[in-house]
Amino acid sequence: MRTWALSAGLSLVAGCSAIEVDPYIVPVDQLSETQRKKVEHVLEDVAAVVPLEAADVKSRLEIYDFLLDRMPFTGGVVRELGRGKWEITRDLHDPAAFTVVDPEGFRMRFDLSLKEAHRRFYVTTGVFQMGLLPVLEGSTLIVMQMVPSGTVIKTDAVVYVRVETPLYAQLAKTLRSMLEDRVRERSEFFIRAARWVAEEAAQRPEWLVMQVDGSREVDQAILQEFRKRFLRQQ
Repeated sequence: MRTWALSAGLSLVAGCSAIEVDPYIVPVDQLSETQRKKVEHVLEDVAAVVPLEAADVKSRLEIYDFLLDRMPFTGGVVRELGRGKWEITRDLHDPAAFTVVDPEGFRMRFDLSLKEAHRRFYVTTGVFQMGLLPVLEGSTLIVMQMVPSGTVIKTDAVVYVRVETPLYAQLAKTLRSMLEDRVRERSEFFIRAARWVAEEAAQRPEWLVMQVDGSREVDQAILQEFRKRFLRQQ
């Protein structure tokens, strides 16, 4: 099976191996041709590798998966409860893709390239505001792990960044710290959103449903699905 073996030292090796020597192995042969091209585009020219903060999510994997699969719903819950202002919309032509937009003009599209039992692979494209500097356009590959452990889900993720803007591509090493900060801040949003809602859903699901019932921010059909799947299990 062909894989990309990735390490935090920016060493990328395309090859054949039956032994996983790194938790972040991208099984490109399992991807569609379209998704494989997107993944390989990022991995061909990595400017930075950004590990995201590991966290213990106090919830059940089925709830966490439900929310990650329905990020516009999850984002609506976050907005309704005053925990964020970001708008998350579903791609009308691709149910596995969504776009995150914030009031400051940040915009990023997330494509779910592959979903496994305990891992997800997202390819993103978008723009990063760099303060007084020009806007940076970039593509990333986010590899996310979610492993149940007792009463929590242990999560971590790493982001592989390709810089598309020529100016920043030339200055990638010089501006790496700033680049990593922007990528970390933006890439973590949807993970934090799903984590917060998942924990509330596990600890006080009736309260959560009551707070968003009838809200224009929240897809009520998905809320009904959530109620049927999870409230009766409590």
